[in-house]
Amino acid sequence: MFADLLVKPVRPKNIEVDMQLLQEKRGRWTLKPKSPSDCPLCREGSTHLPDHPGQEIVPWSKRKSRRGRPKTVNSSGHACLNPRCHYFAVADQETHALVSNGKRGKQKIQYWKCQACGSCRTSRYGTPLYWLKTPIKTVAMVLTALSEGVDLSACQRIFGHSHSTISYWLSRAGAHSERLHKRLLHQAVDAGHLQLDELVTKVKRDEERIWIWTAITAQSKLILSFHIGRRSSEDAHHLLHQVWQRLKPDCLPIFTTDGLNQYFYGITAHFGNWWKPPRARKYHWKPDPRLLYAQLRKRRWGRKVSFLYSIVQLGERAALKARLVALGFTGTVQTAFVERANLTLRELIAPLSRRTWSIAYDRSHLAFHLHWGLAYYHFCRPHMSLRKHIRGPSRYRHRTPAMAAKLVRYRWQVQDSLQLPVPDGIQLAPHPATCGCR
Repeated sequence: MFADLLVKPVRPKNIEVDMQLLQEKRGRWTLKPKSPSDCPLCREGSTHLPDHPGQEIVPWSKRKSRRGRPKTVNSSGHACLNPRCHYFAVADQETHALVSNGKRGKQKIQYWKCQACGSCRTSRYGTPLYWLKTPIKTVAMVLTALSEGVDLSACQRIFGHSHSTISYWLSRAGAHSERLHKRLLHQAVDAGHLQLDELVTKVKRDEERIWIWTAITAQSKLILSFHIGRRSSEDAHHLLHQVWQRLKPDCLPIFTTDGLNQYFYGITAHFGNWWKPPRARKYHWKPDPRLLYAQLRKRRWGRKVSFLYSIVQLGERAALKARLVALGFTGTVQTAFVERANLTLRELIAPLSRRTWSIAYDRSHLAFHLHWGLAYYHFCRPHMSLRKHIRGPSRYRHRTPAMAAKLVRYRWQVQDSLQLPVPDGIQLAPHPATCGCR
């Protein structure tokens, strides 16, 4: 009896278990798929962003006179925000009528003037720097430190700014990053393999622990979406609804998660179609038969993992393995990429660190910090596993997850992301991130 208790845990092994064999041992049980009516966001109808009106606009260069000084200042990414203007929300410099209206103030802030309607506006409108008197280099330095794991109180001691000032900068940068992700990633990501997982943390105003659900693309290491909540089916629906919004309409990736069954409900509720059986009165929801979803389950001995086994919940194991091999993976069901991404988030964002005093005050403060941390991770911080070998003295070209996902063409600086205009409630066409503006 005591000899059995002293047995050391064995080394974790990944054992592939067929779903049919497991059902024969435990009896006939299956998970019932859900429908979009079970998702709270689908019931509200929040599916798409407001699109820019698709009307043919004559470029201003063809309407104006050829007389006058030629345009020399690049205005790509900025737009006239007068709703009565013919070039409203047009960010293409070859089309809109924006010209430079000089630089003002000690920081030499650029102003734009629309020659079509005569309105004038600063270039900082729709950015976190709007109405800020602090130099942009100082703000960028503080936000870089916050996104590299430095605590907010430590930033106060290092840079000399008050706690409320740094919190205000972080909230504005987080709201700006949320709008940027929502519009830049909307139906633009093509992923072959998605891994989903959750990490646990605490905030000061909640007595219970909260969970941060994350979804990452295995090839580009892009954190597609995240959700802050509990560990329920409703939270899984919130995460998968964001994933469904940001994937291309014809994209159907492979899903791998841990043994939490709430992922199954979220996946089946968003990837499928309605159909009406013969002699039926109502339409029924049917998950897409091409779905491939597997779970990696763990058996623990105390705090250590004794062995692993995988279960294929949707599709066939042979088809899933062949698809993974075609994408360049080994074919084994695993969640290593999303677990490593969660560790990266804990290193970059101080409130997510384990056994720390830098706990977020509430969920909104944690959400702002997460949004800004993801913007820094996606656009500014190079990923070592994504670098490409090139010829020359540098030998490697460093890439960010956004570059690997073909969302941007170059690595951004922190000042570039802060100066990028993303007005609230206005959809620019084309998006400034795709215009190549700095």
